[in-house]
Amino acid sequence: MAPLAPIQAKTRKGDRYLAEGRAHEVKKEWDAALASYEAALSEDPAELLYQMAAQKARFQAAQAHIDQGLKIRDQGKLGDALLEFQKAYQINPTTAVAEQEIKRTREMIERERKRVEQTGQPSTPEDRALTPAEAEKKRIDGQIHRMLPVPELRPLNPQTINLKINGQPIRTVFETIAKAAGSDVNIVWDPEIQMPPAPRDRINVDLQNVTLEQALDNLASITRFYWKALSPNTIFITNDNPNKRRDYAEMVAKTFYLANIQTPQELQEVMNVIRSVSELQRVVVYNSQNAIIVRGEADQVALAEKMLKDIDKPRGEVVVDIMVLEASSVFSRQLAAAIANTGLNVPVNFNPRASIQVQQSSNSSSTTSNSGTTTGTTTTGTTTTTASSTSGFAIPLNQLAHLSTADFSVTLPSALLQAVLSDAKTRVLQAPQVRSVDGVKAILKIGERQPTASGSFQPGIGGVGINPLVNTQFQYLDVGVNVEITPHVHDNGDVSMLVNLDISTVDNYVNLGGIQQPVIGQKKIEHSIRMHEGEVNLLGGLIQQSDTKTITGIPGLASIPILGKLFSGDSVDRRRDELMIALIPHVVRRPDLTPDNLRGIAVGNATSIKINYAAPEPEAPRAAAAPAPAPGAAAVVAPQQSTTPPATAPVLTPPATAPPLQPPATAPPATAPPATAPPAAGQPAAAAGGLNIRFSPAQVETNYGQNITVSLLLDGGVDVASAPMQIQFDPKVLRLDAVNRGEFLSNDSQPPVFTKDTRNDVGTAAIQLARLPGVPGANGNGILLTMTFQAVGRGPATVTIPNLTIRNSQGQVISTSSPSLAVNVK
Repeated sequence: MAPLAPIQAKTRKGDRYLAEGRAHEVKKEWDAALASYEAALSEDPAELLYQMAAQKARFQAAQAHIDQGLKIRDQGKLGDALLEFQKAYQINPTTAVAEQEIKRTREMIERERKRVEQTGQPSTPEDRALTPAEAEKKRIDGQIHRMLPVPELRPLNPQTINLKINGQPIRTVFETIAKAAGSDVNIVWDPEIQMPPAPRDRINVDLQNVTLEQALDNLASITRFYWKALSPNTIFITNDNPNKRRDYAEMVAKTFYLANIQTPQELQEVMNVIRSVSELQRVVVYNSQNAIIVRGEADQVALAEKMLKDIDKPRGEVVVDIMVLEASSVFSRQLAAAIANTGLNVPVNFNPRASIQVQQSSNSSSTTSNSGTTTGTTTTGTTTTTASSTSGFAIPLNQLAHLSTADFSVTLPSALLQAVLSDAKTRVLQAPQVRSVDGVKAILKIGERQPTASGSFQPGIGGVGINPLVNTQFQYLDVGVNVEITPHVHDNGDVSMLVNLDISTVDNYVNLGGIQQPVIGQKKIEHSIRMHEGEVNLLGGLIQQSDTKTITGIPGLASIPILGKLFSGDSVDRRRDELMIALIPHVVRRPDLTPDNLRGIAVGNATSIKINYAAPEPEAPRAAAAPAPAPGAAAVVAPQQSTTPPATAPVLTPPATAPPLQPPATAPPATAPPATAPPAAGQPAAAAGGLNIRFSPAQVETNYGQNITVSLLLDGGVDVASAPMQIQFDPKVLRLDAVNRGEFLSNDSQPPVFTKDTRNDVGTAAIQLARLPGVPGANGNGILLTMTFQAVGRGPATVTIPNLTIRNSQGQVISTSSPSLAVNVK
């Protein structure tokens, strides 16, 4: 049967376009999906389903072009990125992101154009990819990185001083000590310095086996002078008094990020400790980063840093096993083999025959002048009227002679045979586990919340009368297992706990004011204990036992021996409840106190804070690897020499302006290959001067999913100061998981600058590796980088470092190389 009215349906062609668009949407082909949805919408512009699908696809397509543009712009391809952003804006003109990125990319293109006009050279892809805000941030980061710390005195000669001076002026003693430490240590005197009057200006000094800093400190204590380092080889000397310290003491600003302080209250306490002990006046707390920012003298900041290292430690943690064992046993027995086990109850009923004339009794009322206690009473003044109503059979007296036993019936008790035995045993074991940090309360609630009325309010109408609306307030009680534990972990493994254990149940309900109120059965323990790790402690045990025996029957007859069982019944009930609660602590982290945290340090006197530092331990010199002899050549053994120089031997040091040492020009060995010989397979050609950069190993074959670890080696380096590079690899086959710097540029305890930017989606990684400004370059052989790849695809792949430029400490190019690594993933 056809419907009465035609149904408005979508067009079939539009539905086909809609299905095509959904198929493209599943494949994330948003441009094709939008085209299909637009075609469907052109078939029926009023269809809401088409409109929703087209709107969603328009947003997703524009966002896809924006994401692609950002990815391309990160590679330094500004023109292609601008095209993607323009496509996104054409698809969805309402998006503000596309408009912003178009404006930002045009600014970057204009910046690059001006750079080319000014310098004649384009910038690197990494610099081109920086937005104006990122470029400014990079400039600020570089400026912050170039900020120097407090100058530290580093004489050229690190040896200790042995010096004895008698009766010399103070100025001469200071200059002598400076010259004894090395000819490069300079002294700058305060023009306003006040020397003590003669003969107190002449002192005696005997220094044995002390460093330059210790000698200056000892001399400053004797002469009441104050010295500070202006540079690694220059010191400044003035009088030691509060005014001079305030004028010349180095001020340091530092931010301390605390890893284990959590709450604002703890941060405030730490700030108060630092301010009180180190006498820092400018201390600010930054709660959102758990940081403390300080500004003060260098020794004050150093003391604050030491205290923060002692305080900012992870607190102990403990796991507490709570075992609650409840056992109940209920025994019930009922025996009854009697005619009347609950007593004798024989009712007699009057059922007159039809031949006997009977009538129903009528109502009667009476009035008395005295008050009485009857039902249906109404009192008016002092007169009480009582009305009573009775019903039954009324028999005339002349019918009494006609009564017989047939008019009465007696209900005899029935016999009962009952034997019931019930024995129920219940065991409930609750074993929750709580983990808490030292000093932090841990709360565990297992159960339900039971509502109970706490009060009610019934307002009147106009101050008089009764309002039928009653407002009742309720509060909720936690019923079940409620545990609160505040632990404290001692360094010897003991655990102190403040325990609050509450086990409650709903026993029954009572009616209070028309509201059913629960009766809560409670078992609560609250105390403080100290236990060993793994020790079992019974908090409390309760045993409750009740026995009940009940006998029912006919009085007298129930007491007859043996026969009394026929006229009686008995029941026996026994109930036993046991409760045991045990705690077992397990320490999972103890307080980590090191000897440096427990020892005291010298901090100066009552008027000023002065931190003294011990001399750093000298590093053992590393023996340079001897080159392997050529095949067929005789090995040359150097004569053994004593490693201890003579006591009078002077220490020769090159001048500060000396050029870097270069190996002497020697004739090539007879077995050396000609200059035009190609390099070995898989290895780059060695640069001039013998410098060579290569991968180790140069070829790797591995399986899918395995990790590959390779090293980038540098051989024959002389004054190597920086090695920035860009690593390229196939992202379909390899993924770069880790890049770690080697020991070559840090073999003299001077950590280099090391930054990395890995982008596995495009298969590139930008590495910055350079020594600090003013630090001489590294020499010899070693590892520049260690890289770990993971095989994410199968097939051959090549890891290259195009245009690797090695520079010396003067910024000059030593060598350029392009090492490569061949990888085959099976």
